[in-house]
Amino acid sequence: MKNKLSFFLVTAALCLTPFAAATDAVTVSNLTGLKLPAGAIEVTDEKATTPFNQYLVDVAEQMGGDCEYSEFLVWLKGDPKDIANKLAGPIVSAGYQVEDLDAGDIDSSSTYEEFAMTSKKDNYAGVWVDGPDGVVLGWCNVKK
Repeated sequence: MKNKLSFFLVTAALCLTPFAAATDAVTVSNLTGLKLPAGAIEVTDEKATTPFNQYLVDVAEQMGGDCEYSEFLVWLKGDPKDIANKLAGPIVSAGYQVEDLDAGDIDSSSTYEEFAMTSKKDNYAGVWVDGPDGVVLGWCNVKK
């Protein structure tokens, strides 16, 4: 996974960032309804998000289902730990349980995390990648 994500981080920086710069910021996730930390940009260009989508499919399969709808968000500025902490509040308040499925360092300045986010009625697969150029969060609802 580490080698694939290393490739992805480069791909994300090259592919998602130009599209993100041309997209408006969002304050609420269209997929989950959760309030997002400031600076979130939704990337909707299918060509830009296709490489990332396979990681979500893999996580959904680990959860015993398939991705139905997905959302891709980037933060081009801000501390990744601060963004994660600000996102954690709405996740916990909405009653979700988060389970880390895989995590690690991609290189000395980049990390990844695959996670399952579940509640009594919703299941989401997620992949978080952060590095010096920003944060990428992709998630999908999992249909079992």
